[in-house]
Amino acid sequence: MNLFFTRVLGIAAVSILMLQIPGYTQTAAELTNDWCVTHEMYEQQLNINPELRAKVEQWEKEGQENMNKVLNNKSTQSTQKGSSVVKIIPVVFHVIHEGGPENISRAQLENQIDILNADFRRLNADTSATPAVFKPLSGDTEVEFKIATLDPNGNCTDGVVRVYSSLTNSASPRDLVKGLSYWPSNKYLNIWIVKSIAPSSGTVGIVAGYAQFPGIGSTTTDGVVFRHDFTGAIGTANASNAGRTATHEVGHWLGLYHIWGDDGTACTGSDQVSDTPNQAGPNQTTCPSWPKISCSNGPNGEMFTNYMDYTRGNCQNMFSVGQSNRMNAVLNGSFGGLAAGRPNLYTPANLIATGTDPGSTPTLCAPVAAFNFQNQTICEGTSLTFTDGSWNGTPDTWSWSFPGGTPSTSSDQNPFITYNTPGVYDVTLTVSNVAGSDTYTATGIIKVEPAVGSYGIPFAESFENIAFPGTDWQIENENGNTWEQNTLAAKTGANSIYINNYSGNPPGTDVFITPAYNLSWSTAHSLTFELAFAIRSTSSTDQLKVYASTTCGQIWNIRYTKAGASLATAGLVSQPFFPTAGQWATQSASISSSSYNNKPNVRFKFEYTQNSGNNIFIDDINIDGTVGIDESFAESLNLNVYPNPAQSVATVSFNLEGSHKVYIDVIDVMGKVVNKITEMELNAGEYQFELPANLANGLYSVRLFIDGRSTSKNILINQ
Repeated sequence: MNLFFTRVLGIAAVSILMLQIPGYTQTAAELTNDWCVTHEMYEQQLNINPELRAKVEQWEKEGQENMNKVLNNKSTQSTQKGSSVVKIIPVVFHVIHEGGPENISRAQLENQIDILNADFRRLNADTSATPAVFKPLSGDTEVEFKIATLDPNGNCTDGVVRVYSSLTNSASPRDLVKGLSYWPSNKYLNIWIVKSIAPSSGTVGIVAGYAQFPGIGSTTTDGVVFRHDFTGAIGTANASNAGRTATHEVGHWLGLYHIWGDDGTACTGSDQVSDTPNQAGPNQTTCPSWPKISCSNGPNGEMFTNYMDYTRGNCQNMFSVGQSNRMNAVLNGSFGGLAAGRPNLYTPANLIATGTDPGSTPTLCAPVAAFNFQNQTICEGTSLTFTDGSWNGTPDTWSWSFPGGTPSTSSDQNPFITYNTPGVYDVTLTVSNVAGSDTYTATGIIKVEPAVGSYGIPFAESFENIAFPGTDWQIENENGNTWEQNTLAAKTGANSIYINNYSGNPPGTDVFITPAYNLSWSTAHSLTFELAFAIRSTSSTDQLKVYASTTCGQIWNIRYTKAGASLATAGLVSQPFFPTAGQWATQSASISSSSYNNKPNVRFKFEYTQNSGNNIFIDDINIDGTVGIDESFAESLNLNVYPNPAQSVATVSFNLEGSHKVYIDVIDVMGKVVNKITEMELNAGEYQFELPANLANGLYSVRLFIDGRSTSKNILINQ
């Protein structure tokens, strides 16, 4: 995992006030699901606020009348489409990320602006692909977009704000992510870039983006949201999207409806534009053959190359003249309440205030320090490359501080640092250019763990005698409820761990990670656990995956996966699920391969992705393997531990018939290593070692490792 550290300067976060109405939702690569939340959420909002429905109807009626009057009045044509007066819209990008590929480059964002401007000005290279009968109906909207160079406080900016947050995952609840960074929507078009966007409950698919329709919802969430891989046409962008998700979304943001009128296939809906033929639902194919006829719209059929259809981006290539007129009317305020501050955006005063007026000359801004690196938790002896991710201005110099690292300081832009000592460490970066400097310290971000795991095998965890997660276990919570210890149900004893997934959690992923295990002297490993889970609908896609890592979590390999009905051990349960004794099932993860033989540091990650499922429980995690040496060699060692039981001091004795590398450790009944003697080279002879006198009462296993093979004896401490 790449991690990226930064913060927002100067602009306060804004709380979410109300549910917004996305103007568009599209599933990726066209998305195989006949699914869209636009009309659904629009109706939901109007049902919540019945007065708004009447207002929207009135605004639409008055807007159409006003637009027609202006279009028919030659003396006022200078304020409408066809005026040769281009309206410039200032833009700010809010990139919400976790340091991964979703933290897209400025070049990719600029590429998206270029695509928007080409599409809205009818300068796109693929205009020749517009069917001949629709070319006379396509037009230049005379709207352009420009990245802001002044922020709301008048400070120098490159128009891109980068915020590190797990809310980039699923952007869920969808508009919660907008509270992380927002600029006044009557001065800027806010565009939020995220890793993923949650689908509606009970549905599947990848949502590419959505917009807030003008006049519907809070001003503090006004703008559009895209996935990073549906932004622009370079970098991480989806190849078939061609950057047209933004064109579609901004069309909604400027008042356009879907071209089929959001009535399914009924042919009764309307997009409120006269020159777009009615059609029976969205086109979700690559690009239909012309003519495609439905809703009695022959002979020319559907305008499937329109940006407001659902064809792939490399099929879309036009707005109609009517759509252009409608967007300009919204910008001019002709639709009253549907204007939502948009008429102020392109005024000369606002263009000067945002640094987007045609005569403005961008200046060099002071940088904001930020950086990313390969992983947060590493094994001792691991090296990391730290990559400068500073933004707002281009740095000339870099000054790094790495306590616990080698070297401990660096002036390189992207230094390479080695951590040899376990511990938790800070990282500090100072960047500067002629416009200023900035320093950022990320506290406790590097966790260096011992190269050898703290637990041996056999290992058993029933969650009876630990406080989960404590210091040995880790949890990663994306949103909603998370893994926690409980006494509601258990396979054995009284405790297990579970996620309360019935209480309306938004879709998301929750993780717990086990301690590290030392498998240096073992083979043929097994991992089992007890699972209890129920789906609550036949469309449940909840999924559980188990991963293994031999690199302190830098690289994870999947060893188990189940989803939906195959994951359920109790079938479909429509009420909150709490398992009975017969609703548990033993699960097995595949770790018997040679990849885990003789590895000193192995840990496991349980990753649960929830989407309309029920409560999930896990208990009795067991790890085992073959540890030992052949009987004849074991007999020659004559391993003995005495006295047994022991009240205080105990002695370990053994014989060596030759020179060997020797290692001794003591593990408790849970498999945790409670004492160990560093590996040593011993010659032939008799040896004795005393066990520590501070062992608590209980049963222990004393393990003797000879050249990587082992034998053991149990001892009871009873003081």
